[in-house]
Amino acid sequence: MKKGDQRRPLSVGTVVMLVMLAIVLVGSAAVLGRLSSGASVDLDKLNMQILDLQNGLQNGGSDSGNTAAGQGKQADKPAGFPETPGNASVSDNPVQEAPAKETNPAQPAAAATEKPATDTKPAETTPESAYTLTVAGAVSLEGEVLKNTWNTDSKTYDLSDIMLLLKPELRGDLNAVFVENILSDNEKASDTVAPEALADLLQDAGFGMAACGFSRAYDKGTEGIAGTWMALDERGIIPTGIRTEDRQDRLEIVTVNGVKTAFLQYTGTVPSKTRKKMVKAGTERTVPEAEISLITEEIGKAREQGAEAVIVLMKWGKTDNKPDSSQRELAEQIAGAGADLIIGSGSRIPQGAEYLKGRGGANVLCIWSLGSLITGDRSNPRHLSGYLLHVTIRKNGNGGADILAPEYSPVYTWKYKQDGRYYYRCLASDLPVPDGMDSEQQKIMAKAEKAVSETLAGSPLALRSR
Repeated sequence: MKKGDQRRPLSVGTVVMLVMLAIVLVGSAAVLGRLSSGASVDLDKLNMQILDLQNGLQNGGSDSGNTAAGQGKQADKPAGFPETPGNASVSDNPVQEAPAKETNPAQPAAAATEKPATDTKPAETTPESAYTLTVAGAVSLEGEVLKNTWNTDSKTYDLSDIMLLLKPELRGDLNAVFVENILSDNEKASDTVAPEALADLLQDAGFGMAACGFSRAYDKGTEGIAGTWMALDERGIIPTGIRTEDRQDRLEIVTVNGVKTAFLQYTGTVPSKTRKKMVKAGTERTVPEAEISLITEEIGKAREQGAEAVIVLMKWGKTDNKPDSSQRELAEQIAGAGADLIIGSGSRIPQGAEYLKGRGGANVLCIWSLGSLITGDRSNPRHLSGYLLHVTIRKNGNGGADILAPEYSPVYTWKYKQDGRYYYRCLASDLPVPDGMDSEQQKIMAKAEKAVSETLAGSPLALRSR
């Protein structure tokens, strides 16, 4: 060979490119070979082999210890490398996809957003149906609560986080609450009128029903009733205990998990003068009265309309530890009329629970009062306490429903000051103390929790298991 014919040695870059080309060709051949044989391809393993070779090249091919260490580190995949869900390798028995159906050119395919026709057809048969129900006591935005939730910067009421700590407890298939305010943004807020932000708060907390009948529900006439009804309905919350002019005889019957349930609310504390106004206007059922003839009539109508469970919600009583004789007499009559469950509110403090004799000797659970959920009255720990009722409602196979597993969660309204402002939080008082609660508040909360536990001692309700 002549001196001038000597070939130039290959550069390092050229060697790297040739090796990479070889890797690609070998890898492609391996994959094609496996695919043609019907066997699976371990993509992760193949990828790691390539990465190992690349690492070896980058290290000059001499650091065999580093290359070996890299074989077991999938975490060292470069950023952006696609991850394979589950096991990295493809299944050894891949599912064969059916061939695509030919499209009839004369009939275009349906739009992707169109629901299949089968989605609109009810199931022909359903298994045994049941659902969980949670009911909370009275929400009353008044006095100090309204004053302290007013935001001077935005000129609005800031109620957004009041239920933040309680939301985990409101996990029923349906959550209901008693409301003792007319909802309106067109009226000045007062002990009776609350801003529509309250409806936003209830919606965010997960309430799907609100029992709105209370002593002053008719203070703003039929317009106040209609405004409250609309504010809740627009947020997907079913109002009961108030009826607009065109709904005087309408019963609230809902179906939850296949169980058709009537929720009937009545108020026994509307002043006689106000009641006369409603009668005169022909709207006496705008705030249905807690009168046994009306309750019996509507329980019967609910059954005729297919209700399997009938739950009667009562706004009754006075601020006391126990129901009075008139409440007890009425409750026994309601149980005898065919109600499955009676739930009371109105005392502003928690009262007990017991079974009453119902139609055919059935046991009817009666909750005398759930107490308060949100209140500004801090004159007595009992006024700051209440409880959530939790039950399961299940079809019994005889056209009715059973009320099962009654439990309770004690609740407390916490008030604290931060950066010159007062805030309110509803919480379960039997859970660990939240961060930031001072020792004085802890003592008050303990007293509130004790008031509930003592009230329910010996009752059919058990403390909720978590």
